Amino acid sequence: MSEPHDSDDRRNQFINAAEQLFKEHGVVDTTVAAIVKEMNVAKGLFYYYFNSKDDVIEAISQKYNRQMKCSLQKAIDASDDFDERLRSFLTRTMESFRMMWENLDAHRANIDLTLLSSRTIDEAKQTARDSLRELLEEGNRLSKLHVDDPDAYADAIIGGLADLARYTRDGFDEIAKRIEDYLHSMN
Repeated sequence: MSEPHDSDDRRNQFINAAEQLFKEHGVVDTTVAAIVKEMNVAKGLFYYYFNSKDDVIEAISQKYNRQMKCSLQKAIDASDDFDERLRSFLTRTMESFRMMWENLDAHRANIDLTLLSSRTIDEAKQTARDSLRELLEEGNRLSKLHVDDPDAYADAIIGGLADLARYTRDGFDEIAKRIEDYLHSMN
């Protein structure tokens, strides 16, 4: 068996090992036994950190969403200029979704990551929607925008950006600029 580690480090090792096995064999075909074998630890240690394989899936999803929240917050904090922050936010949103899709969309390799990718993307969409809604509301308060229903627009925009990011590898700045122009045209 392997040597003891710091609790957070060990938990992260389980998360990383599980994610790698999911990518190699699919979520359904990866068992707890396979995860502990990969790590060379006793099965009981897995259950010290997680109640089930579903808990590991949730932990992986949370890992990606923490990264996304951090990236989006950096975009929001990057400038005092509202328009620059909005454009940066939209671009980083697409970049974050692109990264998630690259890591979690294994359909081309006939690996089923649906349980992991759908949960992760759905949670990321909610994170991005909430942040964009707040930005749109701020734009309204500053009289930079006149968006009647920030929640509905945030939902539509983020859904579209997530899908675009799945199939588009570049042009994110141009897409962000077009969305920004559209939002400014609403009077």
